[in-house]
Amino acid sequence: MDKDFNGTKLYGVDPNGKKYDRQARRKKNRMISNILLVLALLFAIIAAVLLLIDPIKNRMRKKEVEQQIEQVEQLIIQPDVTEITFVVPKDANKVNGEDYDIYAEGEDAEAIKAEIEAALAEMPDNVTLNVLGMIDIDSIDCHFVVFDNDSVVDLRYGIGHHQSSVLPGEEGNCCLLGHHMRVEGMFFNKLIDVKIGDQVKITTLDGKEYIYIVDKTIVVDPSELEDYVDGDDGTGKQITLVSCTYTGEGTKRILVIGHILEGED
Repeated sequence: MDKDFNGTKLYGVDPNGKKYDRQARRKKNRMISNILLVLALLFAIIAAVLLLIDPIKNRMRKKEVEQQIEQVEQLIIQPDVTEITFVVPKDANKVNGEDYDIYAEGEDAEAIKAEIEAALAEMPDNVTLNVLGMIDIDSIDCHFVVFDNDSVVDLRYGIGHHQSSVLPGEEGNCCLLGHHMRVEGMFFNKLIDVKIGDQVKITTLDGKEYIYIVDKTIVVDPSELEDYVDGDDGTGKQITLVSCTYTGEGTKRILVIGHILEGED
C-alpha cells in the first residue's frame, strides 16, 4: 500500500500488479450500492402498489354497488317509479378478464369480435344503466341489482339480463349473467354453491316477485352457452343464471337452471 506525494491518497495493487486508488474504488462501490438500494426500494414500492391496485379497485366498486343497491331498494317500493337509471363512466371499474363469449369460429368469430369492439368504441363516455329489478338468492347471500342489459359495463355493477332471453315471469327462458369475482360475496361469486331446491327471487320495478326453484346446476364450455341463454332454450317459465368457474382445465361456465314456483306469474 502506498501514499501519494502529499500523503493523502491510499493505493492498492490488483492481482495483475496494477496500482489503483482504494478511496476512489470505495467511493464507486458506495455509489453502486446506493443506486442498487434505491432501485430495490423502487421495485418494492411498485410491487406494493400493484398488490394494492385490485383491492382498492374492488373496494371502490363495492362501495358504488352498495350505494346503487340502497337507492334501488328505496325506489322499487314506490308505486309511481317506473324507471331507475344510473350513469357511469365507460372506462371506470373495469373487471379483470372481462370479455364477451363468442360462439362462432374462424372468420365468423373474427367478424363478431370486430363488431363488438366497434360497438364498445362507439359507447359514450358516460353510459346509462337501466335497472330491471333485484335478484335475491338467500342460500348464498346474493342480493344485487339486475340491469336490463349484459354489456361489460352493466356487469361491472350488478347482474345483467341477456337481451335475447325473456323477462322474469314470462314464458320461456330468462337468462341472467354475473361475474364470478374474486371478492367474497360479490355478484355470482358463490353461484357454484347453489343447491337443487334453492330459491331465486327476482323483484321487478313494478313490485312483482318471481320465485324460481333450482332444478340443476351444470358446468359447460363457453362455446356451449348458445344452447342455454336464449329465450327459447329450455321449457316453461325458466331461469338460467350464468357465471364463470375455474377448473384445472381452464375457465368454464357454471349454469344454475330453475323453473318458476307454481302459482307465480
